[in-house]
Amino acid sequence: MKKVLLFWAVAAMTIVGCQPQKNTGSCHVSGMVPDSVMEGQRIVIEPLDMSTTLVKSDTVVVKEGKFETSLDSLMIYKVMPADGSLYSVLQPIIIVGEPGEVWVKLGVDSHSGGTVQNDTLENWKVLTEAHSHTYTQLRATASQLASKGDTAQAVVLQKQADSLHVVYTAKTRKMAEGVGKGPLYDFLSRFFQ
Repeated sequence: MKKVLLFWAVAAMTIVGCQPQKNTGSCHVSGMVPDSVMEGQRIVIEPLDMSTTLVKSDTVVVKEGKFETSLDSLMIYKVMPADGSLYSVLQPIIIVGEPGEVWVKLGVDSHSGGTVQNDTLENWKVLTEAHSHTYTQLRATASQLASKGDTAQAVVLQKQADSLHVVYTAKTRKMAEGVGKGPLYDFLSRFFQ
């Protein structure tokens, strides 16, 4: 659950004032859910930046473990179960509504891809979760060591955490530059201006 909250907190902090652009093609989203628990349940696809009132949320019903929809605005959306109590078994995920076929697999560890920006976003999600896990562990261990009086080792671990964060920042910037101007570039480049 911490992973879900951290991911959404970081995502929410980065979106400010993005205006949607109409797609020049169709963005078709095909999704899967892991088991029959979701049969007949609703999945919500809505703009990540809820201040964007020009784009409405879409709700689709899961049938035979699948759902489908089409998006017409080039922007970042969040895909999640309508029932928030299911977040522990279906991690919400963000996708880019760009022209093409986008796949979404909701589960405890959700994934997506299928287009250039969505494949990059998936790589960034995996990178961010790995970074968050290691960075948090290094800082927690450093804090424990410092509280026990082992400040020398605590400083070493803190430096490792800081170096890890520098590498993460550089990789995020490179990903943003790799996709060029657009909603994903705006999203990723806001992290480290």
